[in-house]
Amino acid sequence: MSASLAPETILGDGGPLAKLAVTVVVARPLSEEDDRYEVLLSERGRGAFARGLWVFPGGRVDAEDAREELIADPRVLSVADRFGLPLGRAAALVVGAVRELVEETAIAAPGPAAFTLEEAAWRAVRGGAFAYEAPSGDLWSLARWLPPRFEMRRFDTYFLACEVPAGIEARADGDELRAHRWLTPEAALSAFGEGTLPLLPPTYRSLCELAAFPTLASLRHAFADHWPPVNAPVVREPTGAEGGVVVTELGPGTRKGLDGPTGPAFRFDGERWTPLRV
Repeated sequence: MSASLAPETILGDGGPLAKLAVTVVVARPLSEEDDRYEVLLSERGRGAFARGLWVFPGGRVDAEDAREELIADPRVLSVADRFGLPLGRAAALVVGAVRELVEETAIAAPGPAAFTLEEAAWRAVRGGAFAYEAPSGDLWSLARWLPPRFEMRRFDTYFLACEVPAGIEARADGDELRAHRWLTPEAALSAFGEGTLPLLPPTYRSLCELAAFPTLASLRHAFADHWPPVNAPVVREPTGAEGGVVVTELGPGTRKGLDGPTGPAFRFDGERWTPLRV
């Protein structure tokens, strides 16, 4: 991708070809006695999107996720209100979030009563057998992320967050998702800084925001008053030291969401985002 494209021609705004997607930030307390928390990150394997990077669970919202009978669900009403969405679209996001979470991690009924499916039941889900298991707690609205226009795989992605009990485990299939890791936001950011945990810009930004709240109690309080921003990468010309690549960062015109610094810039080489270190 040539860096000569004017920023206004590639600044993300979703666009008509962007596919609806949902990402789920899953937080669990360190223990039943310790209200500090860690979040679930997954290493992407097979597939073109984010291969080799660590991301929050999630994926495309399918047509089958649109369930009109769920439009009165409190989680649907909350998502619709916070993002300003029609109830039908909000219902599809909630169902898609729950479905993707159980398919990718075996965690069902996100919330205080969440549980991990047994291996046989999860394999059946992976094979296409899925029954909607309503969330057992809140689904918080974190942010909406729009893709830059030059992304070949374009997703208009809504970030939701949920809480699960201490000690709950996640399953990885070793193929589409190579592995899972539970990390505090601070530990994840530290590993990113050391170069051992490659992240996409939205994942990095979300971790920065979450790191401002050390306990689940403080996080719940923050989400109660949080109105999710619409985030889009701000594209600029690279400097000479950065080389002939497209550089993106969250500029001053982008709302900060919960809290946290904007962090480093990222560059796009035509296939992958990488943190910019010069």
